[in-house]
Amino acid sequence: MKHKIWEVWFAKVKFEDSDLVKNRPVLIIGQSKAIIISLKMTTHSQRDRYDYPLRHWNKAGLKKETIVRTTKICHLIESDLVWKIGRLSEHDIIQIQNLLIHPNS
Repeated sequence: MKHKIWEVWFAKVKFEDSDLVKNRPVLIIGQSKAIIISLKMTTHSQRDRYDYPLRHWNKAGLKKETIVRTTKICHLIESDLVWKIGRLSEHDIIQIQNLLIHPNS
């Protein structure tokens, strides 16, 4: 599987407080040789200013309005990725980059 930064993938993500795994969308934001760095995504409400509501969620291949939780980082491996959903719009990429680089602005 070939994945790229700023793509949305359906992935096997482990719950924070248990060993259970849930298939959910993630946003790939980086990678090292062995680890894919991603952010959790949800259709739940925005909780704080670090949650980013995608403006162009439908263009990214998502079926519902979606929030990117910029404080919920996942470390995945290649086999955790199930399928590619799509890629974020340039507008949404810039907004998330700003949140990640300047979280207190």
